[in-house]
Amino acid sequence: MVGIGGIGMQALADVLLGLGYKITGSDIQDFVGRDRLESKGATVIIGEQTATNIPADIDGLIYTSAAVRHNSQHPEIEQAKSMGVPVWKRSEFIGELMANKIGIAVSGTHGKTTTSTLIALMLQEGGLDPSALIGAEVRNLAGCGILGNSDYMVVEACEYDRAFLDMKPKIAVLTNIEADHLDYYQDINEIKQAFAQFVQLVPKDGLVVACGDDANIREILPEATAKVIKFGFNPSNDWVAKNVAYQNGKMTFTVDGIDTFLNFPGKHLVLDALAAIIVAKHLGVSDTAIKTVLESKFAGASRRFEILDTIKGATFMDDYGHHPTEIAVTLGAARDYFAKRKIYVVFQPHQYSRTRLLLHDFAKSFEAADEVLLAPILAVRDSAEDLKSVNTEMLAEAINQVSHNAIAFKDFPEISAYLKSHLQAGNVVISLGAGKNSDWVREFIEDYQK
Repeated sequence: MVGIGGIGMQALADVLLGLGYKITGSDIQDFVGRDRLESKGATVIIGEQTATNIPADIDGLIYTSAAVRHNSQHPEIEQAKSMGVPVWKRSEFIGELMANKIGIAVSGTHGKTTTSTLIALMLQEGGLDPSALIGAEVRNLAGCGILGNSDYMVVEACEYDRAFLDMKPKIAVLTNIEADHLDYYQDINEIKQAFAQFVQLVPKDGLVVACGDDANIREILPEATAKVIKFGFNPSNDWVAKNVAYQNGKMTFTVDGIDTFLNFPGKHLVLDALAAIIVAKHLGVSDTAIKTVLESKFAGASRRFEILDTIKGATFMDDYGHHPTEIAVTLGAARDYFAKRKIYVVFQPHQYSRTRLLLHDFAKSFEAADEVLLAPILAVRDSAEDLKSVNTEMLAEAINQVSHNAIAFKDFPEISAYLKSHLQAGNVVISLGAGKNSDWVREFIEDYQK
């Protein structure tokens, strides 16, 4: 498995190890989750990816698109091809797995991980014993990939590289559609075209569960040939969340006569829960099982509003949000949860191209924070032109035109020094982003408690 450190590849490795396959994987850098995979019997090679990494008894090779992005003649892949064994892109391999299952593919710009997790937990609680491939470590699932004994398979399906078009779903969930991955897609219209193709993958006897509050989703739904169920807050939807309120750290709501709650703040999570409820009830899961998951078994996913620790009275939290919409809803939920406590946000922008193209949206997304401490932009799939087009100082200036609370730093050590001299009991530090900020906040916590 080339690029085994990616969370999607880890999930697939978890499932294949459970099926009894002998797994060898490589990655250019070490990763969280390596110990878990090795404890299950995987061989993990870290460092240079060469032809010698390919075992003589290989039966097939799976790679991530990231592995070949800058190297179309990847030595491990070329070696496998020369040996005459099958070679699959990760999404292609998952599509083959789904072909023999009742596949449930969860797509959308945001909310995929939470929705996939809730569906998997509800099917488990309902006795349907699903397999699942999820894009984060899930506490109640003991990993990101689970192997069940039934025909049900829940997959988090990402639109990047049109990977979700390799899926073979019987049920498709669409949470929302926004401009993202603009290093791959030309614009929002091309993104909508890809999602239109995605809903067309669902057979006529299947089901499309879609957020009817989202204008882009409503636009592409006529392309579906399967039955469509729309959900949301708007009364025009087929399924509507009612009586939505934030109370004492919980989101309470009513749907289809069920009064229930989630132990996390954020109105956006109610939409994720609503999508999961529709899928679960469609597959025969009882209201009792659904409520059990929502109210007690769902403990969240790694890096999704994850409260890490409280040290010297300061609370530390980590979240994967790196798109303006994700940032805004996460910080809005944090403001509800932490009330009047001072919130420091440490954000590392992910991609120069995303930062440049969504600069004005980023500027408006931090209003709920008291201070925004910006680390240098992390280059991912960026061209030389992208690298020259924007910088952290420009982002700080844009944020300050809206909320006057951003500071650009040259590196993470500078941010650490600033926080050490300013942080007080009662303050909150939220690490945001898809880059190195997650490692930074954990290291900062260790250092801060000394």
